Amino acid sequence: MPELPEVETIRRQLCDAGVEGRLIDAVHIEWPRTVEPFTSDNFCKRLEGRRLGNVYRHGKWLIFGLDEKENLLVHLRMTGGFYLTQGTLKKGPYDRAILQLSGGLNLHFRDPRKFGRWKLSAAPEGLGPDALTVTQKQFFQGLEKRNKTLKALLLDQSFVAGIGNIYADEALFEARLDPRRKSGSLDGSEKQALWRAVRRVIRTGVRNKGTSLGDGQGNYTDLNGEAGGHREKVKVYGRAGQPCAVCGQPLHRKKIVQRTTVFCPRCQR
Repeated sequence: MPELPEVETIRRQLCDAGVEGRLIDAVHIEWPRTVEPFTSDNFCKRLEGRRLGNVYRHGKWLIFGLDEKENLLVHLRMTGGFYLTQGTLKKGPYDRAILQLSGGLNLHFRDPRKFGRWKLSAAPEGLGPDALTVTQKQFFQGLEKRNKTLKALLLDQSFVAGIGNIYADEALFEARLDPRRKSGSLDGSEKQALWRAVRRVIRTGVRNKGTSLGDGQGNYTDLNGEAGGHREKVKVYGRAGQPCAVCGQPLHRKKIVQRTTVFCPRCQR
């Protein structure tokens, strides 16, 4: 579930917590598939003794700097997240990987559904420009190369990286565009409206420290275990059948590219 705003929130908190610049004293892999295709032993040997550089992000990927040729890439997938402990290591029930860092700081990767992945590579591959910083020129150039339904387009990480189901629905509502429309049908003003909407909903999500959808073990929480504050701000996502915030008509739900999509049939013509 974590999309760009949730991942960016965690990135900022990791930086504030001082993980950058610390040595990796030990690595513990509790779920071997987290680090495939490496074996757990090989992955640990490749990381132990190295120093974490700056923590970056591109789209939904967290990037822990190691050196010019290789970095630690982390994708949270559906239920992944981090938390920190200090001192003696105590493993949690959903811990899948742990970095013991210099100064006694332990960085735990918690992932109840076990879909999160860690990789060693220079950078993520196949991603478009980041949704937080994508320029109008980049956005328009990406549109010119594609003709998909708008919902499918926004979920395409090679077009713009970082948008998932929540913020795709919110951006299309903000731009007043039907998610079933083909991107090739947009005129210049509609393209600009969509670009602005993407930037606006992503920035608002970051400002509110992400969206949490419920109270289950797999729900998104930040580095401090706190839920995101954006859930009460969403206009359409998860609100099927409720009145539209603009026109008052019931919001519709429909499967588009195998994803549940909520929209207003009156406002998003």
